[in-house]
Amino acid sequence: MTKKKVIKKTFRPISYLKNYKWLVFLGPFFKALEALSEVFAPYFMALIIDVGIKNNDKPYIYKYALIILAINILGMVFAILGQKCASVTSESIGKDMRNDIFKHVNSFSHSELDKFSTTTILNRAVHDVYHIQEGTSQILRNVMRIPFLIVGSLVMALFVDLKLSLIFVVVSPILLSIVFIIMKKLQPLLNEGKTRLDRTSQITRENLSGVRVVRAFNKQNFEIDRFTNANTNLLQNELKQGYLAAILQPLIYLVVNIAIIAVIYFGGIQINIGNVSQGNLLAFINYFGQISAALVAFARIITVLTRMKISANRIDELMSTKNSITSPSKPITIDINSPEYGKVVFENVSFSYSNLKDVVINLNLEVNPGDTIGIIGGTGSGKSSIVNLIPRFYDATKGTVYINGHNVKKYNVEELRNHIGIVPQNPTLFSGTIRENLRWRKPDATDEEIIKALKIAQAYDFVKEYPDFLDHPVQRGGTNFSGGQKQRLTIARALVGNPSIIILDDSTSALDFATDTKLRKAINTTLTSTTFIVSQRTNSIKDADKIIVIDSGNILDIGKHEELLERCSLYKEIHESQNKKEGK
Repeated sequence: MTKKKVIKKTFRPISYLKNYKWLVFLGPFFKALEALSEVFAPYFMALIIDVGIKNNDKPYIYKYALIILAINILGMVFAILGQKCASVTSESIGKDMRNDIFKHVNSFSHSELDKFSTTTILNRAVHDVYHIQEGTSQILRNVMRIPFLIVGSLVMALFVDLKLSLIFVVVSPILLSIVFIIMKKLQPLLNEGKTRLDRTSQITRENLSGVRVVRAFNKQNFEIDRFTNANTNLLQNELKQGYLAAILQPLIYLVVNIAIIAVIYFGGIQINIGNVSQGNLLAFINYFGQISAALVAFARIITVLTRMKISANRIDELMSTKNSITSPSKPITIDINSPEYGKVVFENVSFSYSNLKDVVINLNLEVNPGDTIGIIGGTGSGKSSIVNLIPRFYDATKGTVYINGHNVKKYNVEELRNHIGIVPQNPTLFSGTIRENLRWRKPDATDEEIIKALKIAQAYDFVKEYPDFLDHPVQRGGTNFSGGQKQRLTIARALVGNPSIIILDDSTSALDFATDTKLRKAINTTLTSTTFIVSQRTNSIKDADKIIVIDSGNILDIGKHEELLERCSLYKEIHESQNKKEGK
Protein backbone atom coordinates (compact mmCIF):
# COMPACT_ATOMS: atom_id res chain seq x y z
CA MET A 1 0.00 0.00 0.00
CA THR A 2 1.54 3.28 -1.07
CA LYS A 3 1.45 6.24 1.24
CA LYS A 4 -0.37 9.30 0.07
CA LYS A 5 2.03 12.13 -0.58
CA VAL A 6 1.42 15.09 1.69
CA ILE A 7 1.92 18.42 -0.01
CA LYS A 8 3.35 20.94 2.41
CA LYS A 9 1.87 24.38 1.97
CA THR A 10 4.23 27.31 1.76
CA PHE A 11 1.60 29.89 2.65
CA ARG A 12 -0.18 29.38 5.99
CA PRO A 13 -2.32 32.33 7.14
CA ILE A 14 -2.21 31.11 10.73
CA SER A 15 1.57 31.67 10.85
CA TYR A 16 1.00 35.43 10.56
CA LEU A 17 -0.85 35.47 13.89
CA LYS A 18 2.29 34.76 15.92
CA ASN A 19 3.30 38.44 15.87
CA TYR A 20 -0.03 39.41 17.44
CA LYS A 21 -0.39 36.77 20.15
CA TRP A 22 -1.88 39.04 22.78
CA LEU A 23 -4.46 40.44 20.39
CA VAL A 24 -5.31 36.91 19.22
CA PHE A 25 -5.86 35.91 22.86
CA LEU A 26 -7.66 39.04 24.05
CA GLY A 27 -10.03 39.31 21.08
CA PRO A 28 -11.80 35.95 21.62
CA PHE A 29 -11.57 36.44 25.41
CA PHE A 30 -13.54 39.70 25.28
CA LYS A 31 -16.03 38.21 22.81
CA ALA A 32 -16.55 35.27 25.18
CA LEU A 33 -17.31 37.69 28.00
CA GLU A 34 -19.75 39.46 25.68
CA ALA A 35 -21.48 36.13 25.01
CA LEU A 36 -21.75 35.42 28.72
CA SER A 37 -23.38 38.82 29.28
CA GLU A 38 -25.95 37.94 26.62
CA VAL A 39 -26.58 34.55 28.23
CA PHE A 40 -27.30 35.87 31.74
CA ALA A 41 -29.55 38.80 30.73
CA PRO A 42 -32.67 36.69 29.86
CA TYR A 43 -32.39 34.81 33.17
CA PHE A 44 -32.55 38.04 35.19
CA MET A 45 -35.39 39.25 32.99
CA ALA A 46 -37.32 36.09 33.89
CA LEU A 47 -36.73 36.82 37.59
CA ILE A 48 -38.15 40.34 37.15
CA ILE A 49 -41.32 38.90 35.55
CA ASP A 50 -41.81 35.90 37.81
CA VAL A 51 -40.87 37.59 41.11
CA GLY A 52 -40.81 41.38 40.85
CA ILE A 53 -43.84 41.98 38.62
CA LYS A 54 -45.82 39.05 40.05
CA ASN A 55 -45.35 40.31 43.63
CA ASN A 56 -45.36 44.00 42.66
CA ASP A 57 -41.96 44.27 44.34
CA LYS A 58 -40.52 47.50 42.91
CA PRO A 59 -37.16 47.38 44.78
CA TYR A 60 -36.67 43.89 43.39
CA ILE A 61 -37.52 45.10 39.88
CA TYR A 62 -35.17 48.11 40.17
CA LYS A 63 -32.37 45.93 41.54
CA TYR A 64 -32.43 43.41 38.69
CA ALA A 65 -33.11 46.09 36.08
CA LEU A 66 -29.87 47.77 37.16
CA ILE A 67 -28.09 44.42 37.02
CA ILE A 68 -29.36 43.88 33.43
CA LEU A 69 -28.27 47.42 32.53
CA ALA A 70 -24.82 46.82 34.00
CA ILE A 71 -24.55 43.50 32.14
CA ASN A 72 -25.51 45.17 28.85
CA ILE A 73 -23.00 48.00 29.37
CA LEU A 74 -20.26 45.50 30.16
CA GLY A 75 -21.29 43.45 27.14
CA MET A 76 -21.01 46.53 24.94
CA VAL A 77 -17.55 47.33 26.34
CA PHE A 78 -16.40 43.74 25.81
CA ALA A 79 -17.84 43.81 22.27
CA ILE A 80 -15.94 47.00 21.41
CA LEU A 81 -12.68 45.66 22.85
CA GLY A 82 -13.08 42.33 21.07
CA GLN A 83 -13.91 44.07 17.80
CA LYS A 84 -10.88 46.33 18.20
CA CYS A 85 -8.53 43.38 18.75
CA ALA A 86 -9.97 41.48 15.77
CA SER A 87 -9.78 44.51 13.47
CA VAL A 88 -6.20 45.42 14.39
CA THR A 89 -5.08 41.81 13.99
CA SER A 90 -6.79 41.23 10.64
CA GLU A 91 -5.59 44.53 9.16
CA SER A 92 -2.05 43.93 10.43
CA ILE A 93 -1.73 40.43 8.99
CA GLY A 94 -3.18 41.77 5.73
CA LYS A 95 -0.35 44.30 5.62
CA ASP A 96 2.20 41.57 6.39
CA MET A 97 0.81 39.26 3.70
CA ARG A 98 0.87 41.96 1.03
CA ASN A 99 4.47 42.81 1.98
CA ASP A 100 5.49 39.15 1.70
CA ILE A 101 3.69 38.64 -1.60
CA PHE A 102 5.23 41.78 -3.09
CA LYS A 103 8.69 40.78 -1.86
CA HIS A 104 8.28 37.21 -3.14
CA VAL A 105 7.03 38.26 -6.58
CA ASN A 106 9.94 40.68 -6.91
CA SER A 107 12.31 37.75 -6.34
CA PHE A 108 10.91 35.93 -9.41
CA SER A 109 13.03 35.48 -12.47
CA HIS A 110 11.51 35.99 -15.91
CA SER A 111 10.60 32.29 -16.02
CA GLU A 112 8.33 32.57 -12.98
CA LEU A 113 6.81 35.84 -14.16
CA ASP A 114 5.88 34.12 -17.42
CA LYS A 115 3.62 31.75 -15.43
CA PHE A 116 1.47 34.41 -13.79
CA SER A 117 -0.18 37.38 -15.43
CA THR A 118 0.08 40.80 -13.80
CA THR A 119 -3.68 40.78 -13.25
CA THR A 120 -3.81 37.51 -11.33
CA ILE A 121 -0.87 38.57 -9.15
CA LEU A 122 -2.64 41.84 -8.39
CA ASN A 123 -5.92 40.09 -7.56
CA ARG A 124 -4.17 37.63 -5.25
CA ALA A 125 -2.31 40.41 -3.46
CA VAL A 126 -5.46 42.53 -3.02
CA HIS A 127 -8.74 40.58 -3.23
CA ASP A 128 -7.51 37.24 -1.89
CA VAL A 129 -5.64 38.89 0.98
CA TYR A 130 -8.82 40.83 1.80
CA HIS A 131 -10.82 37.58 2.03
CA ILE A 132 -8.21 36.17 4.42
CA GLN A 133 -8.41 39.36 6.48
CA GLU A 134 -12.19 39.06 6.59
CA GLY A 135 -11.98 35.41 7.59
CA THR A 136 -9.45 36.15 10.31
CA SER A 137 -11.63 38.92 11.71
CA GLN A 138 -14.69 36.67 11.72
CA ILE A 139 -12.80 33.87 13.45
CA LEU A 140 -11.40 36.11 16.18
CA ARG A 141 -14.81 37.66 16.78
CA ASN A 142 -16.76 34.42 16.81
CA VAL A 143 -14.41 31.56 17.66
CA MET A 144 -15.30 31.95 21.34
CA ARG A 145 -18.51 33.96 21.12
CA ILE A 146 -20.56 31.45 19.12
CA PRO A 147 -19.63 28.35 21.19
CA PHE A 148 -20.19 30.29 24.46
CA LEU A 149 -23.49 31.64 23.15
CA ILE A 150 -24.74 28.26 21.91
CA VAL A 151 -23.52 26.21 24.88
CA GLY A 152 -24.43 28.87 27.44
CA SER A 153 -27.90 29.42 25.99
CA LEU A 154 -28.45 25.67 25.73
CA VAL A 155 -27.40 25.08 29.34
CA MET A 156 -29.63 27.90 30.58
CA ALA A 157 -32.51 26.63 28.43
CA LEU A 158 -32.10 23.16 29.93
CA PHE A 159 -32.03 24.76 33.34
CA VAL A 160 -35.29 26.63 32.60
CA ASP A 161 -37.16 23.65 31.12
CA LEU A 162 -35.79 20.26 30.16
CA LYS A 163 -38.79 19.07 28.12
CA LEU A 164 -38.99 22.13 25.90
CA SER A 165 -35.26 21.76 25.23
CA LEU A 166 -35.97 18.58 23.29
CA ILE A 167 -37.07 20.84 20.44
CA PHE A 168 -33.34 21.70 20.03
CA VAL A 169 -32.61 18.03 19.43
CA VAL A 170 -35.04 18.00 16.49
CA VAL A 171 -34.06 21.38 15.03
CA SER A 172 -30.23 21.16 15.22
CA PRO A 173 -29.73 18.37 12.59
CA ILE A 174 -32.06 20.19 10.18
CA LEU A 175 -30.13 23.44 10.54
CA LEU A 176 -26.76 21.73 10.11
CA SER A 177 -28.01 19.91 6.99
CA ILE A 178 -29.11 23.20 5.44
CA VAL A 179 -25.69 24.75 6.09
CA PHE A 180 -23.84 21.71 4.71
CA ILE A 181 -25.88 21.49 1.48
CA ILE A 182 -25.62 25.22 0.73
CA MET A 183 -21.86 25.27 1.38
CA LYS A 184 -21.30 22.22 -0.84
CA LYS A 185 -23.01 23.99 -3.76
CA LEU A 186 -21.33 27.33 -3.03
CA GLN A 187 -17.67 26.24 -3.02
CA PRO A 188 -17.29 25.47 -6.77
CA LEU A 189 -18.98 28.77 -7.58
CA LEU A 190 -16.46 30.60 -5.41
CA ASN A 191 -13.56 28.90 -7.24
CA GLU A 192 -15.02 29.75 -10.62
CA GLY A 193 -15.70 33.34 -9.51
CA LYS A 194 -11.99 33.91 -8.83
CA THR A 195 -11.12 32.83 -12.38
CA ARG A 196 -13.80 35.08 -13.88
CA LEU A 197 -12.63 38.01 -11.76
CA ASP A 198 -9.07 37.50 -13.07
CA ARG A 199 -10.39 37.52 -16.64
CA THR A 200 -12.44 40.69 -16.15
CA SER A 201 -9.52 42.45 -14.47
CA GLN A 202 -7.13 41.37 -17.21
CA ILE A 203 -9.35 42.80 -19.96
CA THR A 204 -9.70 46.04 -17.99
CA ARG A 205 -5.95 46.35 -17.55
CA GLU A 206 -5.20 45.55 -21.19
CA ASN A 207 -7.74 48.11 -22.38
CA LEU A 208 -6.51 50.90 -20.11
CA SER A 209 -2.83 50.32 -20.88
CA GLY A 210 -3.49 50.02 -24.61
CA VAL A 211 -6.15 52.72 -24.88
CA ARG A 212 -4.24 54.58 -27.62
CA VAL A 213 -4.03 51.46 -29.76
CA VAL A 214 -7.71 50.73 -29.20
CA ARG A 215 -8.67 54.21 -30.38
CA ALA A 216 -6.22 54.15 -33.29
CA PHE A 217 -7.99 51.07 -34.69
CA ASN A 218 -11.48 52.19 -33.64
CA LYS A 219 -11.85 49.06 -31.53
CA GLN A 220 -13.77 50.71 -28.69
CA ASN A 221 -16.97 48.79 -29.43
CA PHE A 222 -15.06 45.51 -29.77
CA GLU A 223 -13.35 46.06 -26.42
CA ILE A 224 -16.64 47.10 -24.82
CA ASP A 225 -18.25 43.87 -26.05
CA ARG A 226 -15.31 41.81 -24.82
CA PHE A 227 -15.45 43.43 -21.40
CA THR A 228 -19.26 43.17 -21.26
CA ASN A 229 -19.12 39.42 -21.95
CA ALA A 230 -16.50 38.84 -19.26
CA ASN A 231 -18.30 41.12 -16.81
CA THR A 232 -21.64 39.38 -17.52
CA ASN A 233 -20.07 35.98 -16.84
CA LEU A 234 -18.72 37.35 -13.57
CA LEU A 235 -22.14 38.78 -12.72
CA GLN A 236 -23.88 35.47 -13.41
CA ASN A 237 -21.45 33.67 -11.13
CA GLU A 238 -21.85 36.22 -8.35
CA LEU A 239 -25.66 36.13 -8.70
CA LYS A 240 -25.56 32.37 -8.18
CA GLN A 241 -23.33 32.89 -5.15
CA GLY A 242 -25.63 35.60 -3.86
CA TYR A 243 -28.71 33.42 -4.41
CA LEU A 244 -27.27 30.54 -2.41
CA ALA A 245 -26.02 32.86 0.32
CA ALA A 246 -29.36 34.72 0.33
CA ILE A 247 -31.50 31.61 0.85
CA LEU A 248 -29.30 30.30 3.66
CA GLN A 249 -30.33 32.83 6.30
CA PRO A 250 -34.09 32.77 5.47
CA LEU A 251 -34.10 28.96 5.56
CA ILE A 252 -32.45 28.98 8.97
CA TYR A 253 -34.86 31.60 10.26
CA LEU A 254 -37.80 29.65 8.81
CA VAL A 255 -36.82 26.52 10.72
CA VAL A 256 -36.07 28.56 13.84
CA ASN A 257 -39.39 30.43 13.69
CA ILE A 258 -41.29 27.17 13.28
CA ALA A 259 -39.41 25.90 16.32
CA ILE A 260 -40.27 29.08 18.26
CA ILE A 261 -43.96 28.57 17.39
CA ALA A 262 -43.63 25.05 18.74
CA VAL A 263 -42.00 26.40 21.90
CA ILE A 264 -44.77 28.95 22.38
CA TYR A 265 -47.45 26.33 21.75
CA PHE A 266 -46.05 23.68 24.08
CA GLY A 267 -44.84 26.33 26.52
CA GLY A 268 -48.36 27.78 26.70
CA ILE A 269 -49.68 24.35 27.56
CA GLN A 270 -47.05 24.05 30.30
CA ILE A 271 -48.01 27.49 31.67
CA ASN A 272 -51.69 26.49 31.81
CA ILE A 273 -50.92 23.40 33.83
CA GLY A 274 -48.47 25.33 36.02
CA ASN A 275 -45.24 23.55 35.01
CA VAL A 276 -43.60 26.65 33.49
CA SER A 277 -43.79 30.30 34.54
CA GLN A 278 -44.30 33.15 32.08
CA GLY A 279 -40.84 34.55 32.80
CA ASN A 280 -39.18 31.20 32.18
CA LEU A 281 -41.02 30.80 28.88
CA LEU A 282 -39.88 34.28 27.81
CA ALA A 283 -36.32 33.46 28.85
CA PHE A 284 -36.52 30.15 26.96
CA ILE A 285 -37.67 31.93 23.79
CA ASN A 286 -34.81 34.44 24.18
CA TYR A 287 -32.31 31.61 24.56
CA PHE A 288 -33.73 29.92 21.48
CA GLY A 289 -33.39 33.19 19.57
CA GLN A 290 -29.78 33.55 20.72
CA ILE A 291 -28.98 30.03 19.57
CA SER A 292 -30.62 30.64 16.19
CA ALA A 293 -28.70 33.92 15.78
CA ALA A 294 -25.49 32.09 16.66
CA LEU A 295 -26.25 29.43 14.05
CA VAL A 296 -26.86 32.11 11.41
CA ALA A 297 -23.52 33.70 12.36
CA PHE A 298 -21.94 30.24 12.15
CA ALA A 299 -23.34 29.82 8.61
CA ARG A 300 -21.84 33.18 7.62
CA ILE A 301 -18.50 32.12 9.04
CA ILE A 302 -18.60 28.93 6.98
CA THR A 303 -19.11 31.05 3.85
CA VAL A 304 -16.28 33.38 4.80
CA LEU A 305 -13.97 30.48 5.67
CA THR A 306 -14.75 28.83 2.32
CA ARG A 307 -13.67 32.01 0.54
CA MET A 308 -10.68 32.23 2.85
CA LYS A 309 -9.59 28.69 2.01
CA ILE A 310 -9.87 29.30 -1.74
CA SER A 311 -7.95 32.57 -1.44
CA ALA A 312 -5.26 30.93 0.70
CA ASN A 313 -4.82 28.20 -1.94
CA ARG A 314 -4.45 30.83 -4.68
CA ILE A 315 -1.85 32.73 -2.66
CA ASP A 316 -0.09 29.48 -1.79
CA GLU A 317 0.20 28.68 -5.50
CA LEU A 318 1.97 32.00 -5.92
CA MET A 319 4.14 31.77 -2.81
CA SER A 320 5.14 28.13 -3.43
CA THR A 321 6.55 29.10 -6.83
CA LYS A 322 10.25 29.39 -6.18
CA ASN A 323 12.74 31.49 -8.06
CA SER A 324 14.67 29.29 -10.48
CA ILE A 325 17.50 31.84 -10.65
CA THR A 326 19.34 31.68 -7.33
CA SER A 327 22.73 32.78 -6.09
CA PRO A 328 25.20 30.12 -4.92
CA SER A 329 25.80 29.66 -1.20
CA LYS A 330 29.40 30.80 -1.63
CA PRO A 331 29.46 33.20 -4.59
CA ILE A 332 32.67 34.52 -6.08
CA THR A 333 33.19 38.26 -6.31
CA ILE A 334 33.65 40.14 -9.56
CA ASP A 335 37.20 41.41 -9.92
CA ILE A 336 37.00 44.81 -11.62
CA ASN A 337 40.82 44.83 -12.00
CA SER A 338 40.89 41.54 -13.88
CA PRO A 339 42.12 41.74 -17.50
CA GLU A 340 39.01 39.70 -18.40
CA TYR A 341 36.63 42.23 -16.78
CA GLY A 342 33.79 42.59 -19.28
CA LYS A 343 34.62 39.43 -21.24
CA VAL A 344 31.61 37.29 -22.23
CA VAL A 345 31.76 33.74 -23.59
CA PHE A 346 28.90 31.54 -24.83
CA GLU A 347 29.94 27.88 -24.92
CA ASN A 348 27.58 25.46 -26.70
CA VAL A 349 24.61 27.43 -25.39
CA SER A 350 21.04 26.41 -26.18
CA PHE A 351 17.92 27.83 -24.61
CA SER A 352 14.18 27.16 -24.63
CA TYR A 353 11.18 28.58 -22.81
CA SER A 354 9.40 26.01 -20.60
CA ASN A 355 11.10 23.06 -22.33
CA LEU A 356 9.58 23.99 -25.68
CA LYS A 357 11.47 24.26 -28.96
CA ASP A 358 14.94 25.81 -28.59
CA VAL A 359 15.00 29.50 -29.49
CA VAL A 360 18.81 29.56 -29.23
CA ILE A 361 20.67 26.57 -30.65
CA ASN A 362 24.29 25.73 -29.87
CA LEU A 363 25.70 29.27 -29.70
CA ASN A 364 29.47 29.57 -29.43
CA LEU A 365 30.82 33.10 -29.12
CA GLU A 366 33.73 34.82 -27.42
CA VAL A 367 33.43 38.55 -26.75
CA ASN A 368 36.53 40.38 -25.52
CA PRO A 369 36.35 43.30 -23.08
CA GLY A 370 35.33 46.51 -24.84
CA ASP A 371 34.00 44.77 -27.96
CA THR A 372 30.70 45.73 -29.55
CA ILE A 373 28.46 42.88 -30.63
CA GLY A 374 25.51 43.35 -32.97
CA ILE A 375 22.65 40.83 -33.03
CA ILE A 376 20.17 40.87 -35.90
CA GLY A 377 17.46 38.59 -37.20
CA GLY A 378 13.75 38.29 -37.87
CA THR A 379 11.05 38.84 -35.28
CA GLY A 380 10.99 35.95 -32.82
CA SER A 381 14.31 34.60 -34.01
CA GLY A 382 15.83 34.57 -30.50
CA LYS A 383 17.81 37.83 -30.43
CA SER A 384 16.58 39.01 -27.03
CA SER A 385 16.86 35.48 -25.64
CA ILE A 386 20.63 35.58 -26.17
CA VAL A 387 21.23 38.80 -24.25
CA ASN A 388 18.77 37.77 -21.49
CA LEU A 389 21.15 34.93 -20.60
CA ILE A 390 23.94 37.38 -19.67
CA PRO A 391 22.30 38.97 -16.57
CA ARG A 392 20.61 35.61 -15.82
CA PHE A 393 17.07 36.69 -16.51
CA TYR A 394 16.96 33.09 -17.72
CA ASP A 395 19.47 30.26 -17.43
CA ALA A 396 20.76 28.41 -20.47
CA THR A 397 19.04 25.07 -21.07
CA LYS A 398 22.34 23.62 -22.30
CA GLY A 399 25.88 24.91 -22.30
CA THR A 400 27.46 27.65 -20.20
CA VAL A 401 27.66 31.42 -20.22
CA TYR A 402 30.91 32.85 -18.83
CA ILE A 403 31.52 36.40 -17.64
CA ASN A 404 35.01 37.50 -16.60
CA GLY A 405 36.16 33.91 -17.07
CA HIS A 406 33.64 32.36 -14.66
CA ASN A 407 30.28 30.68 -15.04
CA VAL A 408 27.55 33.28 -14.43
CA LYS A 409 25.92 30.85 -11.97
CA LYS A 410 28.88 31.28 -9.60
CA TYR A 411 28.16 34.98 -9.03
CA ASN A 412 25.70 36.57 -6.69
CA VAL A 413 22.80 37.56 -8.97
CA GLU A 414 22.50 41.08 -7.56
CA GLU A 415 26.24 41.75 -7.83
CA LEU A 416 26.26 40.38 -11.40
CA ARG A 417 23.46 42.71 -12.50
CA ASN A 418 25.11 45.68 -10.78
CA HIS A 419 27.88 45.41 -13.36
CA ILE A 420 25.49 45.27 -16.31
CA GLY A 421 23.59 48.19 -17.82
CA ILE A 422 20.35 46.96 -19.43
CA VAL A 423 18.00 48.85 -21.73
CA PRO A 424 14.87 46.75 -22.42
CA GLN A 425 12.81 46.76 -25.62
CA ASN A 426 9.99 48.68 -23.99
CA PRO A 427 11.34 51.83 -22.29
CA THR A 428 9.94 52.06 -18.77
CA LEU A 429 10.17 55.08 -16.50
CA PHE A 430 8.74 55.42 -13.02
CA SER A 431 6.91 58.30 -11.39
CA GLY A 432 9.30 60.67 -9.65
CA THR A 433 11.99 62.89 -11.14
CA ILE A 434 14.59 62.43 -13.84
CA ARG A 435 17.30 62.29 -11.18
CA GLU A 436 15.48 59.57 -9.23
CA ASN A 437 15.00 57.48 -12.37
CA LEU A 438 18.63 57.78 -13.44
CA ARG A 439 19.88 56.68 -10.03
CA TRP A 440 18.34 53.21 -10.30
CA ARG A 441 21.63 51.52 -11.20
CA LYS A 442 23.69 53.59 -8.78
CA PRO A 443 21.69 55.15 -5.92
CA ASP A 444 24.57 57.43 -4.89
CA ALA A 445 25.36 58.69 -8.41
CA THR A 446 26.41 62.33 -8.50
CA ASP A 447 24.85 64.91 -10.81
CA GLU A 448 28.08 64.89 -12.80
CA GLU A 449 27.75 61.16 -13.47
CA ILE A 450 24.10 61.59 -14.44
CA ILE A 451 24.91 64.48 -16.81
CA LYS A 452 27.68 62.41 -18.39
CA ALA A 453 25.23 59.54 -19.01
CA LEU A 454 22.67 61.97 -20.44
CA LYS A 455 25.23 63.37 -22.87
CA ILE A 456 26.28 59.91 -24.06
CA ALA A 457 22.61 58.92 -24.46
CA GLN A 458 21.96 62.11 -26.48
CA ALA A 459 19.36 63.16 -23.88
CA TYR A 460 21.16 66.13 -22.35
CA ASP A 461 20.01 68.62 -24.99
CA PHE A 462 16.31 68.27 -24.18
CA VAL A 463 16.73 67.71 -20.41
CA LYS A 464 18.72 70.91 -19.95
CA GLU A 465 15.82 72.89 -21.44
CA TYR A 466 13.62 72.07 -18.44
CA PRO A 467 13.66 74.86 -15.80
CA ASP A 468 13.93 72.27 -13.03
CA PHE A 469 16.53 70.23 -14.99
CA LEU A 470 17.15 66.90 -13.21
CA ASP A 471 14.26 67.57 -10.85
CA HIS A 472 11.82 67.63 -13.75
CA PRO A 473 8.88 65.35 -12.86
CA VAL A 474 8.35 62.01 -14.58
CA GLN A 475 4.74 60.92 -14.81
CA ARG A 476 3.77 57.28 -14.41
CA GLY A 477 5.26 55.35 -17.32
CA GLY A 478 6.99 58.47 -18.60
CA THR A 479 3.86 59.59 -20.46
CA ASN A 480 5.09 63.22 -20.45
CA PHE A 481 7.98 62.27 -22.77
CA SER A 482 8.00 61.22 -26.41
CA GLY A 483 9.00 57.70 -27.42
CA GLY A 484 12.50 58.79 -28.45
CA GLN A 485 12.99 60.80 -25.24
CA LYS A 486 11.96 57.82 -23.11
CA GLN A 487 14.39 55.58 -24.95
CA ARG A 488 17.25 58.02 -24.45
CA LEU A 489 16.46 58.41 -20.74
CA THR A 490 16.37 54.64 -20.23
CA ILE A 491 19.70 54.37 -22.07
CA ALA A 492 21.16 57.07 -19.82
CA ARG A 493 19.88 55.18 -16.77
CA ALA A 494 21.75 52.07 -17.90
CA LEU A 495 24.98 54.02 -18.49
CA VAL A 496 25.16 55.70 -15.06
CA GLY A 497 28.10 54.24 -13.16
CA ASN A 498 29.96 53.02 -16.28
CA PRO A 499 28.90 49.32 -16.25
CA SER A 500 31.27 46.70 -17.61
CA ILE A 501 28.61 45.30 -19.96
CA ILE A 502 25.89 47.26 -21.76
CA ILE A 503 22.88 45.57 -23.35
CA LEU A 504 20.80 47.62 -25.78
CA ASP A 505 17.86 45.35 -26.60
CA ASP A 506 16.31 46.99 -29.68
CA SER A 507 16.31 50.17 -27.61
CA THR A 508 16.99 52.68 -30.38
CA SER A 509 13.99 51.92 -32.57
CA ALA A 510 12.41 55.32 -31.82
CA LEU A 511 15.59 57.25 -32.61
CA ASP A 512 16.37 58.83 -35.95
CA PHE A 513 19.49 57.61 -37.72
CA ALA A 514 21.53 60.71 -36.88
CA THR A 515 20.82 60.39 -33.15
CA ASP A 516 21.40 56.66 -33.31
CA THR A 517 24.79 57.21 -34.94
CA LYS A 518 25.79 59.83 -32.36
CA LEU A 519 24.73 57.49 -29.55
CA ARG A 520 26.80 54.56 -30.81
CA LYS A 521 29.81 56.81 -31.43
CA ALA A 522 29.57 58.28 -27.92
CA ILE A 523 29.40 54.82 -26.34
CA ASN A 524 32.40 53.58 -28.34
CA THR A 525 34.59 56.64 -27.69
CA THR A 526 33.56 57.49 -24.12
CA LEU A 527 33.04 54.11 -22.46
CA THR A 528 35.17 50.99 -22.26
CA SER A 529 32.17 48.73 -21.77
CA THR A 530 31.45 45.56 -23.68
CA THR A 531 28.32 46.39 -25.66
CA PHE A 532 25.58 44.15 -27.06
CA ILE A 533 23.24 45.82 -29.54
CA VAL A 534 20.08 43.98 -30.55
CA SER A 535 18.57 45.71 -33.55
CA GLN A 536 16.41 45.32 -36.62
CA ARG A 537 18.58 47.80 -38.56
CA THR A 538 21.87 46.85 -40.14
CA ASN A 539 22.98 50.49 -40.01
CA SER A 540 22.74 50.41 -36.20
CA ILE A 541 25.20 47.51 -35.92
CA LYS A 542 27.39 47.82 -39.03
CA ASP A 543 30.32 49.20 -36.99
CA ALA A 544 30.19 46.34 -34.45
CA ASP A 545 33.26 44.16 -33.95
CA LYS A 546 31.12 41.09 -34.52
CA ILE A 547 27.59 40.70 -35.83
CA ILE A 548 25.47 37.63 -35.08
CA VAL A 549 22.84 36.77 -37.68
CA ILE A 550 20.17 34.55 -36.16
CA ASP A 551 17.15 32.87 -37.73
CA SER A 552 14.68 30.70 -35.75
CA GLY A 553 17.26 30.08 -33.05
CA ASN A 554 19.98 29.03 -35.47
CA ILE A 555 23.14 31.09 -35.76
CA LEU A 556 23.48 31.58 -39.50
CA ASP A 557 26.74 33.49 -39.40
CA ILE A 558 29.03 35.62 -37.23
CA GLY A 559 31.31 38.25 -38.68
CA LYS A 560 31.82 41.90 -39.57
CA HIS A 561 29.46 43.96 -41.68
CA GLU A 562 31.42 43.70 -44.95
CA GLU A 563 32.03 39.95 -44.48
CA LEU A 564 28.34 39.24 -43.89
CA LEU A 565 27.29 41.24 -46.95
CA GLU A 566 29.42 38.91 -49.05
CA ARG A 567 28.59 35.53 -47.56
CA CYS A 568 25.27 35.76 -45.58
CA SER A 569 22.24 35.98 -47.86
CA LEU A 570 19.81 36.85 -45.02
CA TYR A 571 21.96 39.72 -43.75
CA LYS A 572 22.45 41.03 -47.27
CA GLU A 573 18.72 40.83 -47.94
CA ILE A 574 17.89 42.77 -44.74
CA HIS A 575 20.54 45.41 -45.47
CA GLU A 576 19.51 45.95 -49.10
CA SER A 577 15.80 46.11 -48.30
CA GLN A 578 16.37 48.73 -45.61
CA ASN A 579 18.74 50.86 -47.69
CA LYS A 580 16.43 50.70 -50.68
CA LYS A 581 13.50 51.71 -48.50
CA GLU A 582 15.48 54.57 -47.03
CA GLY A 583 16.71 55.68 -50.43
CA LYS A 584 20.34 54.96 -49.77
